[in-house]
Amino acid sequence: MSDDLLSIHESWPGTTIDGTPGLVSGSLTVSRAAGGEFLLNLAVGPDGAAPEECDYVEFPLSADHAKALRDALASS
Repeated sequence: MSDDLLSIHESWPGTTIDGTPGLVSGSLTVSRAAGGEFLLNLAVGPDGAAPEECDYVEFPLSADHAKALRDALASS
């Protein structure tokens, strides 16, 4: 079980490669996994899409980078 420390969800207008307009949704989450490491998770896909229709990326973060990201987002 992970512990979400930061979670941002946004939707914005976009178009497909062939020019079809639509909405895109994305989420950025920083969590602490069971082993204590920080993870940055990014998911992007069509608005309201099922999870299998989205693209996912996960990166490990050092404690210093997780704190820097939190501080940067808190100051904006």
